[in-house]
Amino acid sequence: MQSGPTAVTSALPSHLTVHAFGIGDDRDMALNEAWSLLSEDEAVRANRFRFDRDRARYVRARGLLRRLLARLCAQDAQGLAFDYGPQGKPQLAGGGPAFNLSHSGDLLVIAVSQTGQVGVDVEHIDRKLNIAGLAEACMTPDEQRALSVPGDPHRAQRFFAFWTAKEARMKLTGEGMSLPPHSISLGLNDGWPVRFDQPSDPASRLVFTSLPDPGAVCCVCYPADVAQSGSAS
Repeated sequence: MQSGPTAVTSALPSHLTVHAFGIGDDRDMALNEAWSLLSEDEAVRANRFRFDRDRARYVRARGLLRRLLARLCAQDAQGLAFDYGPQGKPQLAGGGPAFNLSHSGDLLVIAVSQTGQVGVDVEHIDRKLNIAGLAEACMTPDEQRALSVPGDPHRAQRFFAFWTAKEARMKLTGEGMSLPPHSISLGLNDGWPVRFDQPSDPASRLVFTSLPDPGAVCCVCYPADVAQSGSAS
């Protein structure tokens, strides 16, 4: 596998699409339009946010999700209804494409699958984190070794490749943190994650996709029994 910033990106399978939006301003969706699409429950949740910036991000994210799904399903965005799993993972009530969303700062990504479930996570690699401490708590011994190579110029990106892969796997099934990060074992090639070794049930695959924001890492997880035909996002 190629080293460096392009190491973890590849083509998405044809049944998956990933959509990137900005939720920090009105360029992708005006805040008042987003508010108008929210359900009563979503509006109640939005008003629980203490800070205006966080509330606006949530409102735009839900509005953009509704607009995207409405276009894909040929339905009214405001009329879409959602069901929620035990850990809060949403799905369309009455059926439709599977989806998952994640945001980092003002960047929102929405992954949509026409076949089977999907999990997605996005993180900016410029976050100031204690990588050594988090690696000890969340990574397997092989992953920790890959992150401890002296002088590795891509250490931060490598860490976030590991982290987004684990988060995407946790979100695939809706298990969330009930599936501890250290219990997810990543198969590595040249120190980069290329597959899930554990857990094996359900068997799943990972793919990293490029985004308009070069400072972000985005991983998508999907069931392994889905056909592997690939296409660029």
